[in-house]
Amino acid sequence: MTTFVLQLSDLHVFAETGAAVRGVPTRASLIEVLEKVRETGLSFDRVVVSGDLTHDEQPESYRVVAELLEEWLDRCHVIPGNHDDRALLREVLVDQTDGSDDGIRFSVATGGWRLIGIDTHVPGEVSGRVAPAMLEWLESELERHPGEPTILFAHHPPIPVGSAWLDGLGLLDPEPLRELICRSRQVRVVSCGHVHQEFCGRLGEAVVMTVPSTGVQFIPLEATSRVDAIAPGFRVFALENFDTAGDATVEQDPAWTSRVVRLAGVTYPAVDE
Repeated sequence: MTTFVLQLSDLHVFAETGAAVRGVPTRASLIEVLEKVRETGLSFDRVVVSGDLTHDEQPESYRVVAELLEEWLDRCHVIPGNHDDRALLREVLVDQTDGSDDGIRFSVATGGWRLIGIDTHVPGEVSGRVAPAMLEWLESELERHPGEPTILFAHHPPIPVGSAWLDGLGLLDPEPLRELICRSRQVRVVSCGHVHQEFCGRLGEAVVMTVPSTGVQFIPLEATSRVDAIAPGFRVFALENFDTAGDATVEQDPAWTSRVVRLAGVTYPAVDE
């Protein structure tokens, strides 16, 4: 049996209906993207939102996101980005935000796989950091489930994506996280947001990916910030059922695939500042 996981990221929703980022009305763009999700015809076992749900960090913005995601909330897991407010996020999306106001995280089993989300948010900063307590929790979870192939979700990527301006706003002090991922061989994938572009790299045995924004896209491999004319989208994971109760071991590299799905065209062209 195949388990399907949907990843959305960088929604940047405002309380004000028509408010825009780089000329893109983010609420309207998100509505289009969610319609595309429905058109896939897939029944998603889990939905992960990897940060920047809002742009203005207002309670009403989170309520709008909750309303738009209503049909998936019973299987949805959320971690914050640099544009989020942990307390408000937990206040509105109560059942989707495990952890505390000091760190939101999740760890769930699905189809023999484990999905783990960590918090890289630093209040008032664009760059991220994995706090010592969050890293300790992650290490504990990985040690508790060594036989389950794992996808790790975070907002900030743990390695550079090749865009100098974005890498300068990335994860601060990433080495402890990188070392943990490299020695935790069950981590098959690290999938992140933040950069508003599609990227694929490696960290030890793990594939590191990023997901498009549901709104504004940035051109990859640029030294400075430039918007891309490519359509917004989302990432889909297809995970083959992995029976950890049988003779299989994590060393057998259970099958998984992932793809980015984008809208057919650009409804709301972005503009450079």
